Amino acid sequence: MSTQEIINIGALPNDGEGDPLRTAFQKINNNFSTLFGTYYDTLETYTVGNTANQIIFTTSANTFTQAQFQINSSNPATQDSQNILIKVAKNNNGLGAKWVGYGTSFNGNAVTSYDVVVTGGNVNVTASPLSTATLQHFISYQVTWVGESDPGIDISLDGYPAGDLMGTENLLIVTTE
Repeated sequence: MSTQEIINIGALPNDGEGDPLRTAFQKINNNFSTLFGTYYDTLETYTVGNTANQIIFTTSANTFTQAQFQINSSNPATQDSQNILIKVAKNNNGLGAKWVGYGTSFNGNAVTSYDVVVTGGNVNVTASPLSTATLQHFISYQVTWVGESDPGIDISLDGYPAGDLMGTENLLIVTTE
């Protein structure tokens, strides 16, 4: 992660000793783009059998700070399903996570319980099915990381030389998410 850029505000108002406006706003932009990378996505996964703590979501704990998950777990063979909203924050020591689940609603019977654990360098959301049925879990999530997001695949145009990548007016390479 980059070092935070401090804006020089001078000793007194309008003393001419602080950073010029353009420099100050460049530092602001750099600080925000480095500090906050947020990713939204959806995921569909399955658990099989009633083995406890089956991983239904995982991400690296190195840069993870917090997340919000909306999970719909259902038994496709029945009308049983449940929805839950889970909010997670990694502990300051990086060895665990604090989380709260709320807003749980059921259609029919409950199908699983959840946990959030930090293990093996990952933050994992796990499900412990309450029956031996194969369960479907549809997850909508927002995760915030410290640092810059991992880049996607560089984009280039057919017919142009290899390595001739698309970029922005600021010479940033255009990538996929």
